[in-house]
Amino acid sequence: MYTSLERIDPETTGDVLSRLVSQTPLHIPLKLQLIDGDLARQPFPCTHIGWSRTHDMPPEPQFEGPVTNLRGSFATFDFIVHWNPPETGENCVSTYQVCYVPTDGSAIETCVFHKADFLYWFSPSVLTPCTEYSVTVSPVDLNNKISHGSSITMQTAPDEVSGFQVTVKTPHALSLSWDLPSEGESCVKSYILEWCNWTNTRPSVCNYKKVPLPADTSEYHLTELEACTQFTVVLTALGDADQLPPETYLNVHTGVVDSPGPVENIRISYLTSYAFRLEFDPPKENENCVQDYVVCESVTGSGDQTCHTTVKNSRTWINKMRLDPCTNYTVIIKARDHDSVHTDDASITIHTAQDRVVNLRTQEVSTTSIEVVWDNPAPEFFCASDYRLVWCISPGICNMTTTIVSSDNTDYTITNLLPCTNYALILYALGPNDVESSNMIITQKTHCE
Repeated sequence: MYTSLERIDPETTGDVLSRLVSQTPLHIPLKLQLIDGDLARQPFPCTHIGWSRTHDMPPEPQFEGPVTNLRGSFATFDFIVHWNPPETGENCVSTYQVCYVPTDGSAIETCVFHKADFLYWFSPSVLTPCTEYSVTVSPVDLNNKISHGSSITMQTAPDEVSGFQVTVKTPHALSLSWDLPSEGESCVKSYILEWCNWTNTRPSVCNYKKVPLPADTSEYHLTELEACTQFTVVLTALGDADQLPPETYLNVHTGVVDSPGPVENIRISYLTSYAFRLEFDPPKENENCVQDYVVCESVTGSGDQTCHTTVKNSRTWINKMRLDPCTNYTVIIKARDHDSVHTDDASITIHTAQDRVVNLRTQEVSTTSIEVVWDNPAPEFFCASDYRLVWCISPGICNMTTTIVSSDNTDYTITNLLPCTNYALILYALGPNDVESSNMIITQKTHCE
């Protein structure tokens, strides 16, 4: 029992303790507590100092009992253990020692020290599957004294299943097989087989169907499945109930009943001198059986194709081969089913735009007019039917004025302009179907009055 409570200024702690010792010939237990204003903080953990006139050393911190409620979960190559602190003397724990060792003596014991703030520990992934381990957790006090530990014995989970494969695939069934572990080297007590159709959903939200299987089972047949459908199949070897065994996955499609039809409605959504983008609709027949699309590009009539594959969900295509202006290209799109069989072709012919004009410049300039002059590109890249000339005051919001110039001309005079004003001049070459080349831009200021 404490016979006195006295507030101690940190700067005079030594004087106060000396006065207490000189006044009392007996052994005095003192408990030190920090005071901040009128608010007392937590006592120093495990601080119990004995003083006497003979200046005895303080007694060692004491606590009793091992950790409590030690429990754990074992996976194939690692484990996690949780525990509660000792029932008495928790404040005296500076760290915990965790030791683990296989009970069959196949390896030496491994011990680590773990912070007292955390009442759990993950092992490294170095364990052996289907092996019994003893795990001991011991408190360590402030003087690095290790107390009596608490132990549990658990077995690691089975390894993942090997040889898991599809042996037969039909439109409505899948035959599966896997390897059984060697006799005497396994702790497999049963299997669980799960499967899910995630063609139209995410795998994480699949509604898995499950079937339990005996430990001596090495094959299973899934039936009454939908054709041309992607399934995720999961096989797990189970040991004890508190183990966390790994799962083995297969992603597989059921067989094809009929190949999908051709793609439909191929159309140009973007076209310039050097690039194009196509859009198309998927086949109306057996779209589920489409694995991907094969797109082949060629100069029309050349016979030399460049082919690429695009994903099933894509409905657009951007050219991959280098294009030339004023050139006809043929693009063929074929759907490919899950047996890698190509469907009928669907195609479109594209005529790229003319290359842009060369050396756009001004020639005659007045207070109200500008003569614009340009040169055509090389003859093989010249296929313009007209030009589109655009002008507006610059800088500022460009309120464009547009005129069409015949391809027979290489100059045009813009009139009715404002004096002493800067204009942006933009020229496009127009090809078949009014497809525009990339533009050329210059600026010119009219003369001042």
